[in-house]
Amino acid sequence: MLVLCVPLIAALVVHFTLIQQLISVQREFNRVLLASDQADILHRLAVDIQGSFRGYLLTGQSEFLKPMMEADAKLAATIARTIELIESIPELSTDIRNVSTRLSDLLETKRRLIRDFDAGRSAEVLEYVRSGKGIALSDAIRGDLRDIQDRLDRHLKTLEARESRLAREALWGLLLAVIGGLAFGLLGARLLARSIVRPLTVLRSSVAQLDQIAETSAPIRIPVRSHDEIGQLARVYEEMAGHIQQHIRELEAINIIGNEINTIGPDGLEGVLSRITDRAADMLDVDVCLVMLRDDHMQCWVVEAASGSWQEKLYKSVMLWDEFPIVVQAVETRKPAVGEDLRSDRRPEVTRRNLMGQSMLAIPLMSGERPFGALVLLLDRKVHGSDWNIRLAKGFADEAAIAISNARLFEAAAQKGKGLESRLKHLEHLAETLAHDLKGPGERMEELASLLLAEYGTKRVLDERAIRWLTWMSSYGKDLIQRVENILEVASLGSGQDPVEAVDPASIVNEVLTARAEELRERRVQVQTAFAMQEVPCHRAYLRQIFDNLISNAIKFCGDQPDPAIQIVAKRHGNGLCFSVSDNGPGIPPEYRERVFDPFTRLNPDLSKGSGIGLTIVKRIVELYGGNVWVADDGPPGCTISFTLPALGDMHVQLPVVTEREEQSSLMGHEERKA
Repeated sequence: MLVLCVPLIAALVVHFTLIQQLISVQREFNRVLLASDQADILHRLAVDIQGSFRGYLLTGQSEFLKPMMEADAKLAATIARTIELIESIPELSTDIRNVSTRLSDLLETKRRLIRDFDAGRSAEVLEYVRSGKGIALSDAIRGDLRDIQDRLDRHLKTLEARESRLAREALWGLLLAVIGGLAFGLLGARLLARSIVRPLTVLRSSVAQLDQIAETSAPIRIPVRSHDEIGQLARVYEEMAGHIQQHIRELEAINIIGNEINTIGPDGLEGVLSRITDRAADMLDVDVCLVMLRDDHMQCWVVEAASGSWQEKLYKSVMLWDEFPIVVQAVETRKPAVGEDLRSDRRPEVTRRNLMGQSMLAIPLMSGERPFGALVLLLDRKVHGSDWNIRLAKGFADEAAIAISNARLFEAAAQKGKGLESRLKHLEHLAETLAHDLKGPGERMEELASLLLAEYGTKRVLDERAIRWLTWMSSYGKDLIQRVENILEVASLGSGQDPVEAVDPASIVNEVLTARAEELRERRVQVQTAFAMQEVPCHRAYLRQIFDNLISNAIKFCGDQPDPAIQIVAKRHGNGLCFSVSDNGPGIPPEYRERVFDPFTRLNPDLSKGSGIGLTIVKRIVELYGGNVWVADDGPPGCTISFTLPALGDMHVQLPVVTEREEQSSLMGHEERKA
C-alpha cells in the first residue's frame, strides 16, 4: 500500500501544480484580452474626439460635440482600467501611459480650441487646423494604439500556446493519477475483503432473522459463539433485538388501549376517565390508579377518577398540594416522579395518601406544553424507582392526556352547540316577529295612502303637494312590504331538508327562456347558449331561481341596446362546472362589482326597477353548494356574472353539508351587521 501511495501522492502533487499554472495562465490571458478591448476603446475615443471637433468646426452645430463629451466622460476610467490590466506587462505599461497622456492632451487641446471658436477667435482656430498639428497628433496617437493592440495580440498568442501545453501536461498527469488510483483501489479492495467484508458477511447471514422481530415473540439467538469483536457484536444484536421486541409489544398494547380510551361514548368525560384508570391498573399492574386534575383557582387537586373500589371513596375528592408532593414535583418539572417509601413519611398532612399505597409513580398529563393534571400509580409495597416501567407508563399517560383533552373539547363543543341552538331559535322567533311587526304597519300605511288617494285625489280636495306625499307614502309602504318579503325569502334559502338531485342545467335554462319568451321577443333579445354535457347535484328549484334572476337582470340591462344579446355558457372548471351569463348592456363599474351582491344594492334605481335582492339570492344559493359567484372583469363589453357548482361524475368531489341552522345563522349575522 505504501509503495503505491507514494507515487500516487507525487502524481497528484504534480497534477495540482500543473492545474495551478494553467489557472494562472488563463487569468493572464483573460486580463490581456480585456486590455486589448480597452485599447480598442481608447482608439475609438481618439477617433470620436477628432471627428467631433471637425464636425463642429464645419457646421457650428453643438450636436457634433456629443461624441467628444461622451469621450471626455469615459476617457479617465478607460485609461485607468487599461493601465491596471497591462501592469503585469512592463514593456507595454510605459507605452500605454504615454499614449494615454497624449490622448488626454489632445482632448484638452480640442476643448480649448472649441472655447476659442465659441469666443469668436475663429482665425486662430483655423490657423491651427491649417497647420495640420491636430491631425498629426491624432494620427500618431491612433498609430501608437494600433501598435499596442498588435503587441497585445502577439502576447495573447504566446499565452494561448502556453495554455495548450499546460493542458496537455495536466491531462497526462490526470491519466497517471487515475491509473495509480485504480491500482491502489484494487489492492485496497482485496485487503478489505479479506480482513473485514468476509467476517461481516458471516455475521450478516447470522442476524438475518432480526427482520422478523415484529413477527415472533421468541428471543433472538445469533449462532456466533466467539469472544472476539464479532462475538461481542452478536451479543449486542441479541440485546437490541430483545429491547425492540419489548418496545413493539408495549406500543401495540398502548395503541389498542389508546383506541379504547379515546372512544367518547354516551358517558362522556366520566366514561373516558373511568376507562383510563381501569386499563392503567391492568396494563401497568398497580394496586391503585388515580387521575388527578389541578384546580388552579382553589390551588388543590381534584380526584376525577380512581380504579376499582377507590372510585366510590375518592371520586371528586379534593386533595391539598401538600398531600401529594411527588405529584407536585412531576407537574412542576414536567417529568415522571417516583416515591419509594411513602409510609416512612409520618407527617399528618400525608396520612390519606399513605393509606392508598407505599410506592408511587406520578406522570404529568400534558396539553401542549402545559400540564393540567397527573396520572398517579400506587403499589402497596416498597418498589425501587428503577423497577417501574416508566417508558410504558409515560406512553400510556400521553394517550390518556389526549383522550381527556378530546373528551373535554367534545363536551365543551356539545354544550356550546346547545347554547347556540337555543340562541338561534330565539333569533328565529325574533326575526319572524320583527318581520310580522314591520310588514303589518307597512301594509296599513300603503292601504291608507291608497284609500286617501282614491277618495280625495279626484275630488280636488287635496292639492298637488298632498297628492305627491300620499303617493310617496303608498310607494314607501309597498317598498317596506317588498323588503320584508325579500328578507324572508333570503332567510328561507337552505331551510329545506330535501336531498340534492342530479339536475341538467341545460333543461333549466330552456325552462327559464321559455317562460320569458314573450319578454325576449318584445325587447328583440338574441340568446346564445353553449353547455357542457354534465349534470350538477343541487335542488332543481334553486338552480332555476339562479338562472331566472341572472337572465332577468340581463334582459333588463341590455334591452335598450340597438342589438341586445345574451350569452349563457357552461364549461368545465376544475372539479366542477363554471356557468356564465353575459349581456351587452352598460356593464358594472369595477368599484361596484363586490357591492352588487349585498342585499338591496341598486346601482341605477332611476333607470331600472327591482328590489336589489336578486344577486344576493344567487350568491346565497351558490354558496349553499360550496361554489363561488363573481362579476368577470374581462371579456366583451357589458356584464358577465359567473358562478361555479360541483359536477357529478367526479368521485373525489365532496359536497359541503350545509344545515338549515348553519345557513340561517350565517344570514342572521349578516343582516345584523347590515342593520
